[in-house]
Amino acid sequence: MLGKKSVEQINAKISSIIGADMVVDGNIRAKEAVRVEGSVTGDVETEGALIISSSGKVKGNVKGSSIIIGGSLEGDLTSGGRTEVASTGKVIGNIRTKSLIVDENAVFQGQCIMNSEALSTLPEPASSTSETEEQDSKKDNNNNKWNKR
Repeated sequence: MLGKKSVEQINAKISSIIGADMVVDGNIRAKEAVRVEGSVTGDVETEGALIISSSGKVKGNVKGSSIIIGGSLEGDLTSGGRTEVASTGKVIGNIRTKSLIVDENAVFQGQCIMNSEALSTLPEPASSTSETEEQDSKKDNNNNKWNKR
């Protein structure tokens, strides 16, 4: 559930609103809070808060100081602070955040990293095969050599 104080503070500082009947094809960058009530196809990056309302849809990666998802997001999310997926929210993608709240009936499909150190030091995955998988594969090959009769 959204805290009254935090929502009021965020609403007071919103500088950009994508209206419910608005469709944006392209990336959005802002210094202050952004509220999405319409549809955005592209990345959304803000130094302030990001709110995707229940009618809002974003297809792309999002980044903000704190993020509230009430609509749908198809893409990765990065937040330096708090992330909340409301009961009407749907996130299909990975989340990197310091704090995560997922309300009942919300949808989240992906992986989540909740560590402030990981946000700044974790590199993007370079390939789909990790060193651990390669080492496990080599172990299996060695074990199979001895287990065959």
